[in-house]
Amino acid sequence: MDETLFYVFGIALVISALGVAGWGLRYEGFPPTRAMLAAVIVYFVGMVAATTTFAVLNARDEQRQREAEEASAEAPPSGEATTTTGPAAGATTGAAPAGQATTLGLAAEPDAIAYDTKQLSAKAGPVTIEFDNPSAVTHDVCLEGTGGEVGCSDTITDTSTSLSEDLKAGEYTFYCSVDGHRQAGMEGTLTVK
Repeated sequence: MDETLFYVFGIALVISALGVAGWGLRYEGFPPTRAMLAAVIVYFVGMVAATTTFAVLNARDEQRQREAEEASAEAPPSGEATTTTGPAAGATTGAAPAGQATTLGLAAEPDAIAYDTKQLSAKAGPVTIEFDNPSAVTHDVCLEGTGGEVGCSDTITDTSTSLSEDLKAGEYTFYCSVDGHRQAGMEGTLTVK
């Protein structure tokens, strides 16, 4: 919409400028009155303002579209880690560089009692597992370390949730705590370095 309006006002501005220039070159007394001169000035100020406004709005829309395309192109496939900046919810200091957290993607298979991967890896410190369950079967994601259960996400059906924990280096097991799912093989290993 902003692009269309930019072109409409831009073309109208060019046609108006050419018309006024042609009229002014043809008739020496143009504009005939001060009121008409003021009206022409106000008209052109309005046209320039409208064209500039829609040019800025169009550029902003294009920038947002480019950023969205870049973000979707850079998004990791499920099971791969990314490092994000910003304060991590519930993070404690000293485990990872200040303000950095690891986000992992994990999904349930839609037609099986299984995750889409058996291996995840992350850096020590705040770790978030973004869990997507597109299935009508209820699932969750829990973490277990050498000392027992570390934490569990909400149990969900056909939606997404996350699990955030501050993890030390070591090996953890991620699994679904719904009755029988872990025993059916819905588990994997999270390696934290």
